Amino acid sequence: MDGTLQQDLQALGDLELAILVSLVAQEHCIFSTDHSRHDLRDELDIICRAIFGLQSAVIQCGPATTVDDFNEGILVHVSIDAETPIETRRGYGFPPLTADNSSARSGRFGSNTLDTRRIADVIIAVDLDTANENVQVQALELIRTKRVFTRTAMHSASRDFMVLAITSSPNARLSKHLNDLFCISHFHSAEYGLQYSDDQPADLGMPSFMRDSITALRTLVSEVHLSPELAAYLHNVAVFMRNSRYISGGVTATATRQLRAIAKVLAPLHGLDYVPPSLVALAAHKIYPHRLKLATAHTERSLQWGSDPEAVKRLLDGVTIEGAIDDVLASLETPL
Repeated sequence: MDGTLQQDLQALGDLELAILVSLVAQEHCIFSTDHSRHDLRDELDIICRAIFGLQSAVIQCGPATTVDDFNEGILVHVSIDAETPIETRRGYGFPPLTADNSSARSGRFGSNTLDTRRIADVIIAVDLDTANENVQVQALELIRTKRVFTRTAMHSASRDFMVLAITSSPNARLSKHLNDLFCISHFHSAEYGLQYSDDQPADLGMPSFMRDSITALRTLVSEVHLSPELAAYLHNVAVFMRNSRYISGGVTATATRQLRAIAKVLAPLHGLDYVPPSLVALAAHKIYPHRLKLATAHTERSLQWGSDPEAVKRLLDGVTIEGAIDDVLASLETPL
């Protein structure tokens, strides 16, 4: 790995690393915090534009948000000349991009103007879990197809398209199928603070990770070696998750595929060209927390064979998702 790129990686904080992992893997991420969600929103917006040079669009969701509101909120105007330097075209030096809803309000045939807007590189959806089912279904289709239809046109997303959802609380969940499409989740504790929110993007220098850097990392990921023993270990993680008495659901096929992908993405970020068991454990702690459902005294499997409900209740008391993941990893034989 290039020495400059390695230095840039070492300087990243937890939020930047979460975005970088998602960007390299071409996946999406859920964020939560025990502090101000709006401060976290501003921090993510600055990071996307000033560190990664990506155009971002921020949308505040809620029960009253409509599908049209959502579609218009994720679109940005493209008015930058083709000869503009790549750093500027990719969003550096520009304020957060917002949508002009007037074109949608004018009706389907109300204007002859060609709608040239496109989907922003990064959608920061605040309180997406509070949006109604129709909006969450629209978000699901957006992630699956990377395009959206408005009243006037079809709009496509770029190759680096990414959705960052900020939940209303650390324990909040998106709808079942939408939740499963988000690859990783990250909790940002207030004690870590926010690095950029009080600064202006122009004061942060040029973006550290442009397209060439991301492409270089993706190339390194494609060259990561995964031994047969590690492949079996990855398989066993999923199997033991499904069989854990503490877990009643959430170990999906998508999660299993993404566990393998994220483990490989983490390797070059740690200066490795192979996947050790420790990176599989780290990937599991990013892949599963927003997916897993803990068993209760009414759903624990051993009740089917006559276990005492009171004993089961005492056993499950105090069990957390992180604890359940650790229990599964501890029960596995780690390959040498």
